[in-house]
Amino acid sequence: MSDSLTLGAGSRPVSDTARWWRRSPYGLPLHALALWSRCLVPLVLWFSAGELGRFGLLVAGSEFSHGSFREWRLAGVMLIFIVMVMLGMVVTVGMLHSVRGALTETGARRAEGRDPEPLLSGLGRAIIAFVAIYLAWGWQVTDWRRFANADMERYAVQYDRYFGALLEGALASDATKAPKPVPPDAGTNLVLDVKVALVFTAVALALRFVLSAIHERRGGTRLAFGVAFCELAYTFYGLALVVTFVDQRSAWLGQRAVVTWWNDRWAALEQAVPGWQAAMDRLAEVRPHITGAVLEPLTWLTLAVLVYGAYSESGRALIKGTALEEAATRVERRTHRLTRRGAGLFAVRTGLDRWPPVLHALRLTLRGGAPLFTVMCLCYMLLSVGMDYAERGVYYLIGTAHRQLEWELYQIPVHFGRDLLFTTLALCLFAATFDIAATRQRAKRSISRSE
Repeated sequence: MSDSLTLGAGSRPVSDTARWWRRSPYGLPLHALALWSRCLVPLVLWFSAGELGRFGLLVAGSEFSHGSFREWRLAGVMLIFIVMVMLGMVVTVGMLHSVRGALTETGARRAEGRDPEPLLSGLGRAIIAFVAIYLAWGWQVTDWRRFANADMERYAVQYDRYFGALLEGALASDATKAPKPVPPDAGTNLVLDVKVALVFTAVALALRFVLSAIHERRGGTRLAFGVAFCELAYTFYGLALVVTFVDQRSAWLGQRAVVTWWNDRWAALEQAVPGWQAAMDRLAEVRPHITGAVLEPLTWLTLAVLVYGAYSESGRALIKGTALEEAATRVERRTHRLTRRGAGLFAVRTGLDRWPPVLHALRLTLRGGAPLFTVMCLCYMLLSVGMDYAERGVYYLIGTAHRQLEWELYQIPVHFGRDLLFTTLALCLFAATFDIAATRQRAKRSISRSE
C-alpha cells in the first residue's frame, strides 16, 4: 500500500503562508506555470533524451527490417518497437518525478518525516499500471503509425520505383509489357508472419505468467519492468494473430444468418425512431472532442496520481466508504479461505490486479472537486488548441517560398519545439492539479480532526 493512501490522513495542517494559487482551483494555471518555470531544465533534459532515444530506435527498426530472413527480422523489429514504447513510458514518469520536489504535498510529506521516494521506486510502482492505461486507450496506434512512417520516409525510393514501373507498364504495348513489379515493403516493418507471431506470443505469455507470479511474492523494479515488457510483447505479437483471424473470418461472419438479422433489425430501428440517425451522427462528431477534452486529461491525471503515490493496491480501498464495502465484507465472511486465495491468484494471472490502483487513483482524482477538474480540462483544451495555432504561426513566419527538402528540414525544429512546450506544460498542469487536490484534502482532514 502506498504511504499516502488518503492524501494526508493524520497529517499536519497546511501552512497559511502558502500562496493562494497553490490551494485554489482557479489558480491552477498560475501554479502550473510556476512549476514549469522552476523545473524547466530537468523537464527539457528528460524530453530531449527521450526524443533522441526514440530517433535512434526508429532508425534501428528501419535498418533491421530490410534484408534476408525478413519474417524473423520483423519479429526483432517488434522488440525494438516495444523498447521504444517502454522508453516513452520511462521518460514520462521521469518528467513527472522531476516536478515532484516543487509540490506543496511533497513538502508536507517531508515535514512529517517521510523520506523522499527515489525515481526507481515510483517507476516500478507505476509502470505496470501505465501499460494498462496505454493499451486500454489505444495509444499504441500513434506510435505504430510513427514507426511505419519513419520506415516509409527512409525508403521512399521504393515507392518511386514501384509507381514508375506501373506507369511504364501502362504505357507499354502488350508485346513489350513487363511483369507487374513487386510492391514495396517500406512501412510494413510491423506486419508479422502468423507462425512467427504465434511463437513469440506463446513465449511472451509464458514469461508474463511466470514473472507475474514472482512479482506478486517479491516485488521490485526489475520484475515490474519484466512484467510490463512481457505484457506489451504479448499484446503486440498477438495483434498479428487477431488481424489475420479477423481478415479470414470477416467474410464468413458477414454471411451468417444472425449477423444478417441483426443488421436488418438495426436498420429498421434507425428508420423507425425519429431523429435516430441525426443523433448518432451528432454523437460521432462530438465523441472525439469529449475524449480529447475530458477523458484524455483525466487519464493523464490518474497516471500522475499513480506516480506521486496517492493510490492503493488493495481493491478494498477502492470501495471504502461505499455500499459495496459492506457487501464485500459479507462475501468475504461466507467464502472459504482457499476460494479467496484462488480468486486472488486468478486476478493476478489474468492481469485484473492492475486495475484497482488505476481505479482508486481515478476516485481520488474526482474527489478533488468539480471546479478543479473543470479548470484542468479547460486549460488542457486551451493548451492543445494554442499549440496548434502557435505551430501554424511559425509556419506563416517561415513563409511558403521553399523547396520540399527545405520544408522537411524546417519541420524538425518546429515539431520538436511544439512537442516540448506541449508535453512539459501539460505534465506540469497535471502535477499542479494533483498538488491542489492533495493540499485541499489534507486541509479537510486537518479540520475534521481538530473538530
